[in-house]
Amino acid sequence: MQQERVEKAFFLPNRFVNKEKTRCFPKYTHAGKRNPMEEHPEKQARTYALKLLSQRNHTRFELQEKLRRKGFGDDTASSVLNWLDGRMLVDDKAFGKELIDTLSKRKPSGQKALRFALLRRGIPEQTASELLKTCDSLDCCYRAGMKKLASMKSVDEAEKKRKLEVFLRNRGFEWPDIQATTERLLLPGRHDETDRMP
Repeated sequence: MQQERVEKAFFLPNRFVNKEKTRCFPKYTHAGKRNPMEEHPEKQARTYALKLLSQRNHTRFELQEKLRRKGFGDDTASSVLNWLDGRMLVDDKAFGKELIDTLSKRKPSGQKALRFALLRRGIPEQTASELLKTCDSLDCCYRAGMKKLASMKSVDEAEKKRKLEVFLRNRGFEWPDIQATTERLLLPGRHDETDRMP
């Protein structure tokens, strides 16, 4: 009878669950025995964090949020993050540099967009500012403009300039970089250069 009550309680509908005591794993197994995961939450949290890191790099903030969503407590999450820090498995600065390099190659963006991408992943403001100092925004703007211009060969010059400026502004580039890029790309004789884009 005791075992039957335990099993039924485990399958209670959500409306009967005490939200403050929700667990990421049951306290008891269906056999009525204490779940070993409940007895070693930090070990389970480490295993889960390492699994996440094996899939891709994460910031400290991302790991903390995923551990919380999995049901681990704040103390357990902090302990695991400190354990990962001690083994240099979490490095926000290295993650940010990798993210900037990836975005600059696949989707060249301005510093506004890059800063947003960094902060959204939990990179500290100071670290983000340091990383962005090494980013050549004018070069990124020019490469983004070349790719866009290659898709507007049938558009007249005035409309081409307007669309290019809107596109670059939406990518987060500053006006001085946009102006320099449009002037450089739309000068007579520059069409051949966009034709050579891969």
